[in-house]
Amino acid sequence: MKVVILSDRKPGHYKQSLGIVDKMPECQAVWLEIQFRGKWRDNLLRVFMCVFGGAPLPIFLIHTFLRWSLIPEAYHALLQLQTVDIILSTGSSMAAVNLLLGELLGAKTVTCRRPSPVGIRYFDLAILPMISWHQASRKDNICRTIGVPNPISSDVLDVKREQLKDELHLSDCPRIGILLGGTDRHETITIEDAKWLSEVCQATAKTMNAQILLTTSRRTPSDVTEHLVSTVKDTDWCSFFVTPDTFSELEDPYQAILALSDLLIVTADSFSMVCEAASSGRSVAVLTLSHKSVRLPRRYEIYRYMEESSIVSQCRLDDLETHIINSLTSNMPNKPLQDTETAVEAIRQLVANC
Repeated sequence: MKVVILSDRKPGHYKQSLGIVDKMPECQAVWLEIQFRGKWRDNLLRVFMCVFGGAPLPIFLIHTFLRWSLIPEAYHALLQLQTVDIILSTGSSMAAVNLLLGELLGAKTVTCRRPSPVGIRYFDLAILPMISWHQASRKDNICRTIGVPNPISSDVLDVKREQLKDELHLSDCPRIGILLGGTDRHETITIEDAKWLSEVCQATAKTMNAQILLTTSRRTPSDVTEHLVSTVKDTDWCSFFVTPDTFSELEDPYQAILALSDLLIVTADSFSMVCEAASSGRSVAVLTLSHKSVRLPRRYEIYRYMEESSIVSQCRLDDLETHIINSLTSNMPNKPLQDTETAVEAIRQLVANC
């Protein structure tokens, strides 16, 4: 099976596609980086495919659209493709190219999430997280997942854990991984949150004889990062502190935190990061911080479902210390997300039915 993955170079989109092909050892994967000549050409192509995506298009017209919208390097890379079974993409910018290429090569088209404004009705398969189920215009081409596919595997992390413990000469003690996101239109991380979080980390580390492993993201406010660096980074209870610009001798420090942690605390603003943590097989707490608006975003409905399904738990900052202690002393088994496996099975079934 030959799978062509269209990439827009966005890490969140890349990881979804990577998670799928990683669990399909039988496939030959070809990655193509797609760049447009300009954003307005991208937008016009989307609008055109939103209207005419279901109509058969002449081959010369498909080539005209692709040549007009893409930079020469991207267009010529597409010309090299011949026999292809699946075109896979994640994100709105790749949707129109996916559909055009699928028609040109006679391949099945698969999208992760719902691309705007094209929608999912013209795709052979749409992998939709629960957050987008209500947007489905068709029912017969949907693979329903709770979260989003990702490359995180509990089996791989367990092996990596033992390797890292030997490599870094780590002692046997509880480890708490903290994955901090940042600000969006619904919520943010304030300096007050950062102060409280550092105090909880210190108190819990001493109470539980635990180590803290912490990473921030590019969306984390700079004052929050600076405060945590000054209060957490160089303490004897912080194994390592990773920022996006931190040099690390570890090949993948983010994966190292997932592998080494017994408990993962993930801020609720990042849905994809919550899904990755929930796929790890570790205990996961979704941490609610400061809200910008009274109305909670739709992702909280999914977190509530995950909590009811014993996949994650939710807590607020003022209850975090108690939550950590209860989680580390609990013998309750962890139930990881299986979204990537669900997506892979749907793609295999799509090819089998050809």
